[in-house]
Amino acid sequence: MTRPGVSPCALILALVLAPLVPGCDASSGTADAIDVLSDVPAEAAEPAGRDGLAGWHTLGPDFLDDSELDGMSFEWDYFMVHDEKAGFTGSIGYLIANPRRLDDLFGNQVPKGANVAVAGRWPDGTISSEYVNFGYEGFQAGDQARSLSAGPLASTSFARMTPDPATNRLRLEGRTDKAAWDLTVAQGWPALSVNAAQFVPVRDAALGQLSPADEHWNVNMVWPYTRVTGTLTNLATDTVLTLDGHGYRENSWGRWAFNMGGWDFAVVGDKAAGVMWAWQTYHFDSTTLDYLDLAIQRDGALDFQTFRAADGELGWRHDGWRWDAQATQCVPRDAVVIAQNAKYRVEAHVDVGDHSAPMLSDATDATKAYVIFILFPTVSGTVTDRVTGDVVATFSGLGGGEFATARSDGPAKTEAECAAWGTETYSSPMP
Repeated sequence: MTRPGVSPCALILALVLAPLVPGCDASSGTADAIDVLSDVPAEAAEPAGRDGLAGWHTLGPDFLDDSELDGMSFEWDYFMVHDEKAGFTGSIGYLIANPRRLDDLFGNQVPKGANVAVAGRWPDGTISSEYVNFGYEGFQAGDQARSLSAGPLASTSFARMTPDPATNRLRLEGRTDKAAWDLTVAQGWPALSVNAAQFVPVRDAALGQLSPADEHWNVNMVWPYTRVTGTLTNLATDTVLTLDGHGYRENSWGRWAFNMGGWDFAVVGDKAAGVMWAWQTYHFDSTTLDYLDLAIQRDGALDFQTFRAADGELGWRHDGWRWDAQATQCVPRDAVVIAQNAKYRVEAHVDVGDHSAPMLSDATDATKAYVIFILFPTVSGTVTDRVTGDVVATFSGLGGGEFATARSDGPAKTEAECAAWGTETYSSPMP
């Protein structure tokens, strides 16, 4: 079982968007450098970490190969936001789809152009989620730098991503019906992204059910632990939150009929405990994308480990389930994830409970039949040295994750029926 050379000028309505986006150069599709986090005191010197400002992969020359499935191309840049002091945990995702505007069969099944997804649990305990498809109206994305702008001039809704190359930071701005945000994201633990083998892009070309020569997906945990500052507004209550928290950034891209599969993942970073834990699985066909990347601070240095299900080193299961009437599908309440190799045994529990929200879209027939559950869990676990038997780390914290699958068109299920439906299918043998 497994989880979920074109110039940007050719992709934008620059004259329409320019009045909406201050600082944006409509002729080049790039943005002026911004001064962000300038008032934040410098922390102790760390490695520079990974550059996270390169252009969108699906717009780059390496992606273009005249595939007949090019209209099915899409790319996520996904940001978790956790701030215990402000009382918010959630995520903001930016998506570009079919950026070269092909009107083939598959292109009509992806939510074309620019999209944004926002979900979170607010300080008052309410949970909200929202998905907005802007299409090509006001769409601008960079093939050289990680910039994005979208939103019709006649609407207050928009999404914008502005890179600051001088500081390797991203400014995220946007507004939907439910939320507005102005956030700066930077690496919060740069030492995690200097390793050449862990938290790096992982590619699988065997997870799809269409043409194996054309269908592929890439998962890049580009900044495993981030610092997130700025403001986030709950427009339902006009509550403005000032954030200074942490999170996780993942960039994923490729050509994949996602509605024929799905994914299941969770992430937590506990910097105080010296542990970064990131678990990925993709349903049904993939095996390469079933893995856990771990970093643990030991003896003054980070020890990086990867555990793969295909090698018998990683297993998981969901013990609890519930029916979500809005999504007409079952969603897990938890996950137990166990990883083991010759050096470590890592046992983790992902406690979701009722803290999840369905992300739904009616942009296309494919998205109408699909649901991405955004999870707001607490993740806790231990790392045991298998040679000595000592527990060398205990970690916990607000984490994030998703569970994505096709929606059900059948009758509502009880918790027991959900468990019978999902427990065996969405699991892998424990090591």
